[in-house]
Amino acid sequence: MPGHARLQGVVATIIEISKDPTNYYTGRMLWFSFTFLYMSVVYVVQIPWFDLDKDFQCHGNISKACVAECYENHFTSPILGVWYVIGFVFFFNFFMMESFASQGVQKGNEKPKKESFKEMSSDTDNKEDSIKTRKDQIFYFTQNKFLLTMYLVYFLVQLSVHLIFSVILVHYQLPLLKKPIWCSTLLCLGPYECVIMGTQEKVMSIILLISLSVVIMTFCIMFFLYTIHVYLVLRNRTKKYGGSVKSWK
Repeated sequence: MPGHARLQGVVATIIEISKDPTNYYTGRMLWFSFTFLYMSVVYVVQIPWFDLDKDFQCHGNISKACVAECYENHFTSPILGVWYVIGFVFFFNFFMMESFASQGVQKGNEKPKKESFKEMSSDTDNKEDSIKTRKDQIFYFTQNKFLLTMYLVYFLVQLSVHLIFSVILVHYQLPLLKKPIWCSTLLCLGPYECVIMGTQEKVMSIILLISLSVVIMTFCIMFFLYTIHVYLVLRNRTKKYGGSVKSWK
């Protein structure tokens, strides 16, 4: 129990830090930062891969045509292309989440704006409390189940994308650099021993992407579980005490 409570406290702290004053949804700025971070990391780690065809060399009396054929046989799928696709999917999911959230929150804010106009005669302290309460609202859980569903689906999709990406990096791309390369084709009798220059830099780039994917997956799980926890708490309070989300603190 103490360990569970400590973990829950850490999750709550992360959620609190990631709150955005625009009040679109919890963790908006954090996920925007992750999107920007992923794009930045890919931009940096792709540098050692620019001259991959030149870094691929084979020993022995072998022609350039045979080296090119060995290269094609070894790298049967594009390395950087996979990174770009994952980045596009990552950004696309975030963009879709932004679109649905902004539309839903704008509709949900229509009523609070009318109430705020009626309360203009109240004192300053009451206004500050009202603003703080609206900022603390989390996705209008009980008023818009569609947004809640989209929020949870967003985490599941991002988790699935980066899980698949991690599997590709670990089981397909990383072995291309670590396993010995022996090439023998119909036109180029061998076998010829081939190597990839700058292997350490390329391995570190893949490890960095794996680490980033693990961090993103961890946050997806944390936000998913925390969102369900908060929703269940709010729903239980509704059943027990009645009222709306705006009255809860």
